[in-house]
Amino acid sequence: MNKQELIEYLLLEMEKQNIHITSDDCFPKNAMVNIKRKLMIYNPSKINAFKVAHELSHVINKDICRGAENDAINPQEARANHEAILLLWEIFEANGGSYEYFNVFVNTTDAPFELAESIIKNEYLEMHEALTEIFEDEIKVSINKQEMHEYIVDYISYFDVIETVSIYEFLDHYHLSHSFYDMAKKEFQLLLGTN
Repeated sequence: MNKQELIEYLLLEMEKQNIHITSDDCFPKNAMVNIKRKLMIYNPSKINAFKVAHELSHVINKDICRGAENDAINPQEARANHEAILLLWEIFEANGGSYEYFNVFVNTTDAPFELAESIIKNEYLEMHEALTEIFEDEIKVSINKQEMHEYIVDYISYFDVIETVSIYEFLDHYHLSHSFYDMAKKEFQLLLGTN
């Protein structure tokens, strides 16, 4: 999706919110929305996807009283910027984009680089942590003591003489989470007769 297609898509989303859209080449700002009058006016030579998404956020949240256009400490403006970036990122990913192409995202949307980078990085970190928790919970449920015993018996069978065992190497060898360290240690102790 190129810049123009993205802007057109966002303008259609604005129309779905029952906002009448007017373009004016002489309008001094890139875009502005009046929620009470259900009207948006934009300058086609100045508009960008980030600004349309920002205004769409104001419409969705029914922000009637807002501060100055560039008032970064106004909570409604800060929220609109944040939500605009998340909306644009969702569209970007749905069209095959990923974090490796972050510069393409910024160039296509005209989102402020530093703000977009901090928001997207934060979202990725939170998602990665959540997936890790889910994955670790799945692993804990999917392995039992008998399976651990079978893995260890198989592992031990590779050695003629065992002087020491690296439990972490064992876990890595069978692609098991390091969270199974204590379970593996106890099973090794039982099988090898050490305490």
